[in-house]
Amino acid sequence: MNERNEPAKRCVDVVIIGAGPVGLSAAILLGRFGVDTLVVERRTGRSRHPRSRAVSCRTMEVFRELGLAEEVRAAALPGGPRRLLGSDVVSPWRSVVTSNAYTNDSADTSLGPETLDVVLCSQDVLEPILVDAAQAQDSVALDFGKTVSSVNDAGEEVLVSILSDTGLEEVSAKYVIAADGAASQVRTALGIETTGEQDLQTAVSVLFRSPVIQRRTGDPSSFIYLDNPDTIGAVVIAPVDATDRVAMLGRPLVMDRVPFEDIDWTTQILDALGDPHESVELMDARTWTVGAWVADKYQSGRIFLAGDAVHVMPPYGGFNQNTGIQDVHNIAWKLAAVINGWADPGLLETYQVERRPVAVFNMAEAVRNFRSIVGNADEGPRSFRPENFVHPGLDIGFRYDRGAVAGTTTPDAGWPVGAFTPTAAVGERAPHVWLNGEGTASTLDLFGRELVILSRSGSDPAKEAAQRAEIHGIPHRAVTFGPSGDFVESEAEWAAAYNVHGDVAILVRPDGHVLARLDGSDSGALDRALLAYIGRCLAL
Repeated sequence: MNERNEPAKRCVDVVIIGAGPVGLSAAILLGRFGVDTLVVERRTGRSRHPRSRAVSCRTMEVFRELGLAEEVRAAALPGGPRRLLGSDVVSPWRSVVTSNAYTNDSADTSLGPETLDVVLCSQDVLEPILVDAAQAQDSVALDFGKTVSSVNDAGEEVLVSILSDTGLEEVSAKYVIAADGAASQVRTALGIETTGEQDLQTAVSVLFRSPVIQRRTGDPSSFIYLDNPDTIGAVVIAPVDATDRVAMLGRPLVMDRVPFEDIDWTTQILDALGDPHESVELMDARTWTVGAWVADKYQSGRIFLAGDAVHVMPPYGGFNQNTGIQDVHNIAWKLAAVINGWADPGLLETYQVERRPVAVFNMAEAVRNFRSIVGNADEGPRSFRPENFVHPGLDIGFRYDRGAVAGTTTPDAGWPVGAFTPTAAVGERAPHVWLNGEGTASTLDLFGRELVILSRSGSDPAKEAAQRAEIHGIPHRAVTFGPSGDFVESEAEWAAAYNVHGDVAILVRPDGHVLARLDGSDSGALDRALLAYIGRCLAL
């Protein structure tokens, strides 16, 4: 209490607005660093509608880092999805794509410890897993059923007003992450504009229950893309979960002829299925806007935007939620570094520099997928772009050419969408190598909490890097390969994957991206790398 007998203002390190998958992932990541975090969510329970369902291999790697990958996989639909294109569900298929992987083996783990195929775990199934994980963090608090009414960056703090049934509460935060959705009130209040198309299509999501996907395809994970100008138009019949929940997504032709509230959605489902006698249970139907835009700014002072609040993409390819979770994987360690005192606030400016190009790239691919499958009425039969389903380059090959990186990069060169060969170049996600014969421990499991210095045992650049990191007060860990090293048998595989010839040290950030490659030939390279890492010398 203060002198006027008023409750003391609550003070936290970070307030996260929104408890969807992005906001919850941010909370778990921050909690692992001991950051005092408050999550505020206006809903009182989980999302009733499944919405996003594709979890990419890179996002599964993030969940692996958080100890959640096995739980997410267990809650998901089994196996990798098949995609089938036809005129209705009962007619022969015009095209079939059997795997997201670009190899013949959907369980391939040559590029990462998690399989290349997407994992189908709908948002309303994923959220409870993330809620439990966030609540298990001692430094994280979740407030459901409360609304953020205002956010004011006061320079030294952010004042957050939170409204609930018991009244108005004022919270002081060092930083705010706004993961409050596509209609973000925080982004709007900050006056941040967006670039792109706000309304590519007004679509519908019709949720129903039917065993038709399993019965017709023999695979509960199959997606059925329909293109029938005589009946339903262009829609997708998408599996939701193992209880036979199914969603019809897209814009059926009837929406151009009949007001939404007058449409008989059971009849439309039966038209899509092609069998008027199929038993279906209509559960919900709602419209949503297909957009393709990216915010012009990811940061305003002490306030950061993430997920749908900063980018929206067509759902074809399933990129948007994955991009959002990877947004907070980027910003969480940086916030922790500044809050915990070993990095300067300038490090936070690299969030937009690094993440916005990834969102722009992913959005462009999602739009291409949208055009190929939806298109316009005069473009003829729809078709699958291979990149719609075959995109390991997009998933794990994205690179940070500017920001908290040091060394030779290739700005604006982009990266492949499909086939991808890791090189451990500066800015890339560090390559995966199995560290044991059982194939259970990966190099990726080494990252997540501190700067990791990888080298052969006895490396001079690695020793110097550890010494200089100690001087700068940077939490770090040295990992060595080869005789007398931490990992002996995997030395050859590691050296090949990381393109190591001679005495080279690879510095890897907590988010698994390569900070620098050091071979001792440039006397200033190490200091430049460490200064970039702590936000004092940035490649902007």
